[in-house]
Formats: sequence, structure tokens, C-alpha cells
Amino acid sequence: MEKEKADIIKEYTTVCLTTNSLNNVLKLFVARGGVPKYQIVRLRANASDMEDKSPVISDDDYGIKAYLEKKGHTFNVDYKLVWDDGIPANPKNPIDEYGVKRIERYLHEINLKDAAVEEVQVLVWDPKIGKLANVQEDLFHMTLISNPEDGDMVRNEVKKDSDNEALINEHGFKYRVLDCRELIDFHQENVVPEGEWNYIIYWERGRGKIHGLKSPELVARHLNEKHFGEKFGLIKTYGVEAEDKLVLLRVER
Repeated sequence: MEKEKADIIKEYTTVCLTTNSLNNVLKLFVARGGVPKYQIVRLRANASDMEDKSPVISDDDYGIKAYLEKKGHTFNVDYKLVWDDGIPANPKNPIDEYGVKRIERYLHEINLKDAAVEEVQVLVWDPKIGKLANVQEDLFHMTLISNPEDGDMVRNEVKKDSDNEALINEHGFKYRVLDCRELIDFHQENVVPEGEWNYIIYWERGRGKIHGLKSPELVARHLNEKHFGEKFGLIKTYGVEAEDKLVLLRVER
């Protein structure tokens, strides 16, 4: 049932990926030839909640631990990009084409095809974001965080991807999306004290309340079109009711 206009105080346009598949995230945000416009700087993913004291695979570079047991198996990624002596142009452990093959090999060794991403932070090169946000910068940190889908409208979009179905059917995961929760220019993040950061996008989700949601529509739509794409990108429009209650109004590709 549609909400009466009088019930809605304000609307917000947000953007998300309709997949939390590790394979899909690596396809989207790992450069393959040419000038890279993405660099993954933080990645957390898993394929089970079981864990043992002795992993059969342990890779400190990519924060990967894998466990193989008679009753099941686990695969956990807790990755953070490390710069070579603090020089931004020289990452020591980048997730590049070689890194992707390494991760895929580990998945294969533990008899898994995919894992569920909990969080990914990506360094994005895109001067258009700066123009839309009125910020004179070309580099931005974008943080996507896994959240439950918001009902049938979103769930129907998530179901369209076969990789999502595999995560759910084979590993028991729920239907989830990767919401864009933060977007900030790289220069400000490295020069301005954290307490004074002026985010372009900021969304602290919790208990259906607004919690300081900031998401300019033009920026959200640009991310959806140019970075997430028709297959994985989804625009979600929320309305704010009395007492800052957040209600999903509509979705669009």
C-alpha cells in the first residue's frame, strides 16, 4: 500500500549493489588492463560461520583463512591494503588480476565457488563525482556494507542474479544488498581531522531510523549508472515519516 504524501516528510535517494557475491565484487572493482579507476582497500567476506584453530590455508597478505572439516568448511577474508613505505602509488598487496586468481585458487582448494561480502571499501577515480558534489577532487573512498534487503521490491531484484541464489542455496545466506554507506574525497580523508570530515554520502543505518542519512540524488544516480551498472546497480528511494522513521517507497534500475 502506497504511503499518503502527507505522511512523508522528506525523500532520500540511495544506491546499492543487488549482490554481495565476492565473485561479483571482484569483477566490478578490480582493474583488468588499462588505467585502473578502482583499488580495493578493505574487504571482509566469508562463506561460513564455522571456525577451527588450525586453518588449512593462511595468507596474511590478503587476510585469508580457510578451514576444512568433516562437518563443513569456512572461508574468511579480512583484507586491508598496505602501502609500500607509505607511498600511495606502490601498494604492497593489491587485489589485482594476480590477487583475484590467488583468491579464486583458495576458494577452489576449500571446495567453494563463492563467498558473501560483508564490507568493501574502494578507492574510485572519477572526476565527475567531484563536479556533482562540488568538490575539487578526482579520488574518492566509497564504502559498501552488507544489509538485509528491504522487502519484496528489493528481494525480487536480488533474486535475478544466479550468484546470489548460489550463496543462498549452497551456503545458507539470506538475501542481502551492499548499500553505499560512505563516500568521501581522498584528500579530505588524509588531511582533515576525522571528526571534521564532510562526507558526500553518509548513512548510519539502524532500527529503521534515518540516523543522519546524506545521499545527494545526482551522485547516487551517477554511481549507479557509471560504477554499479544495469546488472547490479539499484536506486532505492526512502521516505521519512514522523519520528525519523525510514520507509522504502520505490526502487529502480
